[in-house]
Parts: sequence; structure tokens; C-alpha cells
Amino acid sequence: MMSKEKRRVPKLRFPGFTEDWEQRKLGDFYTFKNGLNKEKVYFGYGDSIVNFTDVFHNRQIYSSTLKGKVCVNKKELENYKVKEGDLFFTRTSETIDEIGFPAVVMEPMERVVFSGFVLRGRAEKYDPLANIFKSYIFFTDNFRSEMKKKSSMTTRALTSGTALKEMCFSYPKDLEEQTKIGEILLSLDKIITLHQRKLNNLKLKRKALLQKLFPKNGEGYPELRFPGFTDAWEQRKLGEIFEYLQNNTLSRDSLNYKIPNIKNIHYGDILVKFNEILDGSNKDIPYINPDLDLSKFSKSLLRDGDVIFSDTAEDDTVGKAIELQNVNAPFILSGLHTIPCRPLIPFGKGYLGNFFNSNSYRLQIRPLVQGIKVSSISKSALKDTMIKYPKNLDEQEKIGSLFQSITKMITLHQRKLKHLQIQKKSLLQKLFV
Repeated sequence: MMSKEKRRVPKLRFPGFTEDWEQRKLGDFYTFKNGLNKEKVYFGYGDSIVNFTDVFHNRQIYSSTLKGKVCVNKKELENYKVKEGDLFFTRTSETIDEIGFPAVVMEPMERVVFSGFVLRGRAEKYDPLANIFKSYIFFTDNFRSEMKKKSSMTTRALTSGTALKEMCFSYPKDLEEQTKIGEILLSLDKIITLHQRKLNNLKLKRKALLQKLFPKNGEGYPELRFPGFTDAWEQRKLGEIFEYLQNNTLSRDSLNYKIPNIKNIHYGDILVKFNEILDGSNKDIPYINPDLDLSKFSKSLLRDGDVIFSDTAEDDTVGKAIELQNVNAPFILSGLHTIPCRPLIPFGKGYLGNFFNSNSYRLQIRPLVQGIKVSSISKSALKDTMIKYPKNLDEQEKIGSLFQSITKMITLHQRKLKHLQIQKKSLLQKLFV
């Protein structure tokens, strides 16, 4: 007995829709055209233009979102004119992962053309897809995977109208079902955008406070201060009030996340993973492999209040510092390309981690950095940098506490944003065939 033909339906579907989806090639409905190529002198004024960034960063294109301008003549305007319903794909980029990103023109356009970095798809006779649906259907894993296979890569990644015409996609014939799918994804995108905006605002607020809560170079008072504190701040060299501890040079191969042992702070994690205050119980701190002899580091086990600098980086993050808190068993060591140090006088909890990443301190580090491709800073250079602090520990702790609360809010929004992005990715796979 012959097996039944497999139905072409999505895993997740709105009630009331039961028909199989149609499978067709893009070329069955859309003709593709390369965009306008002009010399740089023509850009910056004139008519609006749909650029690579408009397509890559937006699923839907509106007149209000277009930022670029280009001067064109009447013939060019007619040949490269944009209209509602046009489907755009990114055509060329430095990486193949950025090729074939779609966006759809969602409203009538007046005097708008499109650039040579994108491809325009236009349905001359019949367009089977609702605009809002069209802006999401080409983000499934299957379509993205096929897009990469059909794109070429030499000095730049490139796709073409010929390749796009052969790309297959599936869709429901019922426009109401298309609209429902598009609307639920659009509403999720709006929530994601809202959380991204809140996250960006919190980061900007934190950046502003890092500039205002610590004195600028040559000044003894900060621009912004908690009520009740009026004394001038102290200023001392790092070498006068800190002692250096010993770090190890263990590579990633000597670390793991499964076998409990002494933990290790790698410089790469300081630069990428960790905030200014690092909780010793953080699960992202790896363990040192148990077969290694660490006896010579017994006097360099870290404790609360210790500070670790990253002494190298491939960009201007060199010298980024973290302050350790809640260091309990298992103990922690400072690893490859790090400079661990311990304050010889008391500091308020959370103060140092934020001061060392403020403009007041970072501006001191920049002239001391050496290297071209890889930047580095030495222990001897750090010794002469100046540390500014209020003598009152309560004021220090208030500063640390304020930044801690902002960091917690940033982390909360980052987690929520990541959850929403995972949810969207899941829906993109389940709502489409």
C-alpha cells in the first residue's frame, strides 16, 4: 500500500484554517532588478533612497524610516522607483550571513529609489502575499539556509535576481491567515523594540552617571553628588594603596565548567561576559582542571573587594576592570592576561569596580596603552594612575549601590529581550512550512 502524501501545513496554526499551503518559486510571481549605482558626489541630498541598512535592519519600510538621499534625474527616478508592496533583499555584504535579508514597502512612496546594494522584487501581475506576511516568511531556517547555498562568496558575499527567482517558499492561499501570522509577529517585534529601547536608555543613563558621579581630571569634586556630602575627594596613586597579586597563564584548554575546583578569571571573560561587579558564585566563571598543581598560587587566592584588570585587548576595552564580591569556596584565581590587585585601605562595596570603568579613570589609561593590532597595558604603568575617592565610606557605598541597581535593571531587560527573541525564532519555525 502506498503511503499517504505528506501534508504541507505548519506545526502551529490559527483555528479555522485547514487547507494545505502552496509551494512556489519566487520567480513565479516576482521579477527582480538591481538597484541604482551612483558616485558618492550624488548622495546626501535629493530624493529618498532605500539602502542596505533600511532593508537589513527593518522588516517593513516606511517613508519615515528612510534616512538616505540621492540626486537622480527623471529617467533614473522612473527606472528605479519604489512603490507599495515591493519586496527587497540585501544583495551584497562583507559576510554571507547578511545576504538575502528581506523587507517590504508598506505604504505608497513618492520619489523614492533603491540602491545597488539591494535587489527589488516586484509582482507585475499577481502578488499572492499580504505585505505584512511577506515581511516575515523569508526568515525561516530553511529559506535562510537555501539563500546561503545559492549565494556566492569571493571578496564580498553576493546574491542575484537569478538566484532569488529559483528560491522556493510555501504560503497559505487565504489572505486572512497570512495577515494573522504577520500581525502576531509584528506585535512581538513591537514588544522587542520597546524592550530594546528601554535597555538602550538604561545603558545611556549608566554611561552618563559614570561621567557625572566621579570627578573629572584635575577636579576634586564630582558634577553630581548625593545630598549631605561636601568634602573634597582624596587622590592617590594606585601603587600607594594597592598591592599586586600573582596571576596564572592558563589557557582555555586548562579550564572547564563541570568539575568543581578553584575558579579562574580569564581576561576574555572580563572583556565580554562580566559586569563591573562580579559575584563569585557566577556560573560563567570556569573551574581550573583538577589535575593541575596550583600550590604556588596559594597566596593569590582572591577575596571580596579585590580588583582584576584585563591587561590586553584587540580594541579600546584594554584595562577594563572588575571588582569581586561574594567570593566563597571554591576559591578564585586571576588568569591569563590579567592584573589582580588588592586595596590596602577600606573601600565601600561596589565603588572600585565602577570607578575603574568611569571616564575619570579610563581617560588616564588611554595614553599608557601600547600596541597596534593588540593593545596592552603594564603593571608599572597602572601603578602611577590616580584613584579618586570620597573619604566617607557611606558615600562610596551609595555610589556602588546606585550602579548595582541600574546594572540589575539592565540585566533584567537583557534577559527579557533574549527570551522574546527566542520566542520569535520559535514562532518563525512553527508558523511557517
